[in-house]
Amino acid sequence: MLERDRSRQAVENVQDRDAWKEACAVFGTEGARNRLCTFRSDLAGQLARIGTDRPDHATLRELAHQTAGRAGLFGFPALAEASADLDEAVRQGHGIAAALERWTRQAARVAENPPG
Repeated sequence: MLERDRSRQAVENVQDRDAWKEACAVFGTEGARNRLCTFRSDLAGQLARIGTDRPDHATLRELAHQTAGRAGLFGFPALAEASADLDEAVRQGHGIAAALERWTRQAARVAENPPG
């Protein structure tokens, strides 16, 4: 199997195709791809910052909130759910490390796959 085919298969296990089609209907295919590329680039940057810095709770909540909406828009339900869980953990003040680990895992899966 070609590398591109493996990457496409991997994203199919991550991305909801119906949500992606809806994003394409709203933004046009090229517009949706551009926005998705930006989202993935932003995720990669956030992952790098989390790996080197210790973000405060306000930063984590903002990150989680922004990611949840964009992940839902582009059809990444596992990342959207992990983002909501991170937001809730930070708000409640417990379970933050586990929620951040789950968010990081899901964000990495989305960031490393090619556009829809």
